[in-house]
Amino acid sequence: MLRCHSPDVEINLDNLAWNFNEFRTLCPEAGVAAVVKADAYGAGLAAVTRRLASQGCTSFFVAHLQEGARLRQHNAVGEIYVLNGLLPDTESAHKTLNLKPVLTSEFQVRLWIEFCEREGWTGGAALHVDTGINRLGFRMEELGTLKHLIEGRTHYFDLIMSHLACADDPSDPRNGEQIDTFWQVRKEFGAFRRASLAGSAGCFLGRRAHFELVRPGIGLYGGNPFATRSSPFRQVFSVTARLLQVKTLRHGEYVGYGRAHRLERDSLVGVISFGYADGYPRHTRSAANRDRLRVYYKGRAANVIGRVSMDTSIIDLSSAADLKPSPGDLVEVCGPSQSVDELAKSIGSIPNEVLTTLGSRSVPSYIGSDDSGVLQR
Repeated sequence: MLRCHSPDVEINLDNLAWNFNEFRTLCPEAGVAAVVKADAYGAGLAAVTRRLASQGCTSFFVAHLQEGARLRQHNAVGEIYVLNGLLPDTESAHKTLNLKPVLTSEFQVRLWIEFCEREGWTGGAALHVDTGINRLGFRMEELGTLKHLIEGRTHYFDLIMSHLACADDPSDPRNGEQIDTFWQVRKEFGAFRRASLAGSAGCFLGRRAHFELVRPGIGLYGGNPFATRSSPFRQVFSVTARLLQVKTLRHGEYVGYGRAHRLERDSLVGVISFGYADGYPRHTRSAANRDRLRVYYKGRAANVIGRVSMDTSIIDLSSAADLKPSPGDLVEVCGPSQSVDELAKSIGSIPNEVLTTLGSRSVPSYIGSDDSGVLQR
């Protein structure tokens, strides 16, 4: 196999399946959908959806119409919802690909009803109600108009949904307020066969938050959905990068663009093939964050020093000097020694953002079997 400069991204499909089944255990009375937008959070849409389908997942959520089209190539029978709504002149594409738009405004609902009545299409769509995040969706005061608009036409719709704003903190009282509000919505739209409110963190808020369908995202991929507690999920991502060069620099020398870091001692310094084009931020949030940004060489921590470049970063290997690091060796960006949550914290971000950018120009390899039982690596 050709040894490449690009980072190695390894996806553990067995852990992905374990995480999915944890959600099924947690939400025994609800169906469990999978959010697979952004190329399944960077894990690879085809492999992820094959494995989830083999576990019994039949409902998927994407953000864009193009993502839905890609997913339909790999999944002929599952239902696919498109979260970012219905754009004009895309109604026929939704029918052709059997995709379900998540409608967020009166304008979109009118477009969909007119299309469905003209074409006799009953493939389904969702209505998104805003219960407190003030993002996409119908405001509560618009629901009377909405009910009147869809009266006698509810067969064109099969899901009513909303989105929690503060589920990452289970103790936040606004979670209960939104759950109560959405129960009112559910009663108003009782003709719909399903309702959905909870994402990954919302699944932990109890059965009143589950309704008929939950739609986890980040938890499936091993990221921690909580801001205030540890993660209950298994790690799915492992990312390693190659050492390109190792050299000894003297106390007082500077490294990186802008001479942003001055060595406080003689140091063994390495350059790795991982930069901001691979998911590291060029500017860290603070000096404290910069000190915590690290990789691991054979289990030893090595701080990232100086400014991150597009294709490379500089690391201090002094703590691993006795292990004699050399060009071509692998260093761990995230994996057994550093979870994606720990990496996200070190750069002042969240795992969702990290996973969708990490190793963005790499082709993932896979551990575990797909629906055919074939080991993929």
